[in-house]
Amino acid sequence: MEFTELDACPLPPGDLSFWTPRAATAAWRDDRRTPPLAHARHVHGAAAAGRSLVDPAWVGLAFRLGPVAPSAVGAALTAWLRAHEHLRSRLVPGERERTRLVLPARALSLQRGYIGRFADPSAMRRQIEACFDRATRPLDWPQVAFATVESAEGVLVLLAADHGVVDGTTLAMTGGEVRGLLAHPAPAARGPGYIDFGVYERRLVETAVRPALDPGRWHDLLAAGGGAPPGFPLPLGPSAAAPQQSLYRWLLDAPATARFAAAARAAGGSTAAGLLACLALAARGTAGTPVLRTVTLTDARPTPWRDATGWFVGLHPVAVPVPPEADFPAVVAAAAAELRDRAPGPGSSAAHLTELLGREVPLRFVVSCLDVRRVPGTPPRPEDRMLRSRVHAPQEVYLWFTRSERGVHLSARFPGNPTARASLGRFIKSTARLAARIADHGTTGAALATV
Repeated sequence: MEFTELDACPLPPGDLSFWTPRAATAAWRDDRRTPPLAHARHVHGAAAAGRSLVDPAWVGLAFRLGPVAPSAVGAALTAWLRAHEHLRSRLVPGERERTRLVLPARALSLQRGYIGRFADPSAMRRQIEACFDRATRPLDWPQVAFATVESAEGVLVLLAADHGVVDGTTLAMTGGEVRGLLAHPAPAARGPGYIDFGVYERRLVETAVRPALDPGRWHDLLAAGGGAPPGFPLPLGPSAAAPQQSLYRWLLDAPATARFAAAARAAGGSTAAGLLACLALAARGTAGTPVLRTVTLTDARPTPWRDATGWFVGLHPVAVPVPPEADFPAVVAAAAAELRDRAPGPGSSAAHLTELLGREVPLRFVVSCLDVRRVPGTPPRPEDRMLRSRVHAPQEVYLWFTRSERGVHLSARFPGNPTARASLGRFIKSTARLAARIADHGTTGAALATV
């Protein structure tokens, strides 16, 4: 399963339609449940910036349904939206608190707007991106938008949502959920949702003996950077508000991934620890970095919310030492210890970090590992693709590893200048070469320590 921008998503020629959630104004109901802190801060930040200054920041999904009638597609998408309460709700920011409004499930419908037939995928892509940018803003409702392309191959569904209300696990579950609703329109009974999680999270944070975020680990990580979060180990060029660029590559195919995972397990770690070890060794080989410092993203869903949609992303500070004599097994062991040490749960979002430190901490170098084979429900199909909007960020580097039945896919975004592109290209090439060596030869051989 790839994670790309819309520009890298193949679109067939066909008939484009947009599907917009609708509800009568009188249908909205007040809801006094405490919102999850991450969502509340997200909405508060957007309100403070002002509507005209909030850049589009959505994540999405593209998946195929085969030859299906538009009415059946609309019914399945409507059922999916109705099943997820927080997607039919909104937070209204106020001076002191936020008011949540919720729609009863039956009050929500989808309105189809036929845009036209497109032979040029670039023109179609521009239409879709403009729609998604406009329809997924955090201060408005709906915060979810759909597009469909009907072609000779069937129906392609594209979904986008404000990143404050869905995460990567949600996206990986969604294709299977919608396909299931096509076959069985009545959704199965669900557990507690994301709005209920806000109440649980607040109670947990207020009563926890040990917080989900370890203050000592975060202070150590920031102290190593002179008070700033860790940055990418190679030069990124001048800071400018240009759109970020992206790199994508299949790091390992399915058989190579299985061999790599076995080598990581033999060294005492998981596939994620093995990939983090490859990054650490690449940083040492390309930049002479003795310790790889980064922040990893963690799925922080507690058990009752295992199959819930929403934004359940925790932050984990990571520091992996790479002494000159270290080989892959040693670095995997260090990475595995970092990932196991106080792995965060509820109460570990970026908003909680802000409260813990008493200041905003703009993350600069972030790594995510998501195994979509393990998401609840029906796993995504190989051709399903997660999407993200364009980003303007002068010093951010994000790396996403996605493991699926096809292998491991690497997606990166970074500052949009030649220096950063050269640095990322060199770093990712070193990471990929080392991962391939491990897959081909296991953990034996001193040469594995060099990149």
